[in-house]
Amino acid sequence: MKVILFFSKFTLICNIAFLLFAVANMIESARSKALETQAIPDIPILKDIIITLGVSAIFINFLMCLFYFIWIMIGKARQLPRKLAWINFIFLLLQFYFFYFLKSI
Repeated sequence: MKVILFFSKFTLICNIAFLLFAVANMIESARSKALETQAIPDIPILKDIIITLGVSAIFINFLMCLFYFIWIMIGKARQLPRKLAWINFIFLLLQFYFFYFLKSI
């Protein structure tokens, strides 16, 4: 049970990094079109971590939601952290929308 809780929290951290990545991406694209300058200060290590976790969050979140689904089908749904599972599922929908609909335009 502690392993599931750990990975659920790790997935939530990745989802927060995705949110920061998406907001920074939108700010940067809007700002660079207008002024041709960088809108967000360059902090290399922080920027790299946010980009890495933000982009990989869709894969990690998809695997976690698939794991949640398998546990529900097995009948062990009572052992799942329900709030984290719902939050991760909502983030998964946002990630699909961001990567497949907003980025394809």
